[in-house]
Amino acid sequence: MNCVVVDDESLSRKVLEKCIADTPFLNLVGSYSRATQLQKELSNKSVDLIFLDIQMPEMSGLEFVKSLKDIPQVVFVTSRTNYAVEAFENNVTDYLVKPINFQRFLKSAEKAKKINDLFSENQDDNIIYVKSDSRLIKVDLSHIVFIEALGDYVRLHTKSAKYTILSTMKAMETKLKSSDFQRVHKSYIVRIDKILKVEKNVIHMENVHIPVSRTYKDVLKSSLNIL
Repeated sequence: MNCVVVDDESLSRKVLEKCIADTPFLNLVGSYSRATQLQKELSNKSVDLIFLDIQMPEMSGLEFVKSLKDIPQVVFVTSRTNYAVEAFENNVTDYLVKPINFQRFLKSAEKAKKINDLFSENQDDNIIYVKSDSRLIKVDLSHIVFIEALGDYVRLHTKSAKYTILSTMKAMETKLKSSDFQRVHKSYIVRIDKILKVEKNVIHMENVHIPVSRTYKDVLKSSLNIL
């Protein structure tokens, strides 16, 4: 797993770097003293896991996590325990308290590896995993009815549940098959085979009506098997 360290204390960075070097399945690809430094480079790096301090100049670890749309796994590393609740509300993988003990570090790393392996082993085109309340939930794409934009989040609506995740509509479009899903509005993506009928500028689905914007009207027509 490719990982990076972000901590403004040089001693803490060295301790984390040593722990990573002693963990066979971890590969250090960057070490930073500021979250803003990683923020500039993250899009150009392949990163699976971030060991991230919370209290730092310029941008805190929590602010950094909240600033990202699609974020790798994060293990917070801090000398303070009072951020734990807020940290897990942001779906981090684990929370390490300084001074760092290697056995405790290894436990966090192994937890991250299990999650990473779960994603890798289940790369079924019809399955995705979403983070919800610090849990990974398996979602069958065929069960999704529509996806709704909610500011910095998106909400996946299935027949039986709703899942709110930190992502963008553009990111969701990239992950979903264009043959199965269609963007019909700046705030909505629908599963094509769940459409019951289209009337004027409204899509009728089971128990819900979705607006179709003028921008996507022709694209929707081309996606439907019209006789």
